This record gives sequence, structure tokens and C-alpha cells, in this order.
Amino acid sequence: MKFLKILHWLGLTMVLGVVWLHLGTDLTEQVSGMLWTSVLLGLGLVFMSPFPVVLAIEWARGQSSA
Repeated sequence: MKFLKILHWLGLTMVLGVVWLHLGTDLTEQVSGMLWTSVLLGLGLVFMSPFPVVLAIEWARGQSSA
């Protein structure tokens, strides 16, 4: 669970980094910058996705045992 939480925060950091790259720099005007932003955004979203699912499963297990 702790590993997924770390991945979630790493993914969120990556997504925020993409927002900063897109809005704060001119890097996204070049093809290499577009590639970096798409890779960081994709990996960030993939890293973030399992944690809420695990939280929902744990919540459902807690509801059934109570």
C-alpha cells in the first residue's frame, strides 16, 4: 500500500511538472518538448491510477466486515 501511495505522489508530481512545462516554458513548441510532455503525462497518469482503486477496495472490505 505504501508503494502505491509513493507511486501516486510521484505521478502527481509528474503531471504537475507537465503543467509547468506547458505553461511556463517554450519547450513544448519543439517536437522534443512535445515528446517529453506526452511521456511525462502518460507515465504520471499511469502511476496515479492504481491507488484510488486500492483505496476503494479496502473501503468496500471494511464496509462488509463492519
